[in-house]
Amino acid sequence: MNVERTRWYYNQLTEADICDCLYCRNYVREIRAAYPALAAYLDQRGADIEKPFEAIPVGPADGVMLYSGAQYVLMGSSDDFEETSIGDVKVWVTDSHPMTDIEEEHFVIEISPIRLPWKEEMLSSHKRASLKKC
Repeated sequence: MNVERTRWYYNQLTEADICDCLYCRNYVREIRAAYPALAAYLDQRGADIEKPFEAIPVGPADGVMLYSGAQYVLMGSSDDFEETSIGDVKVWVTDSHPMTDIEEEHFVIEISPIRLPWKEEMLSSHKRASLKKC
């Protein structure tokens, strides 16, 4: 794994590169505060927890938004990556992810499960029909 190249990759990403659906915006807004140890773990590998490659929302219930997982791109080879758990969140290399357009060697990790605060009033400022799929 190439931490410096991964860090460079994440530094190039802008807000426009992140899905703008309400579920993903909720993820970006809440994830760092909810999972500081996971944020530090990803940062040590060059990844920005607030810039997921893919977030996989299940849906909100009782003020909690459940994500079955979120995915992050890491540059280099996965040969030296070890599956782990950070608290109750598992971290592993996944082959099940959207295609990337990255031409250099990379791999995708997934973290799961993720539970974040969800404020129902978020929906009041947007029509429910405008909730596009991620």
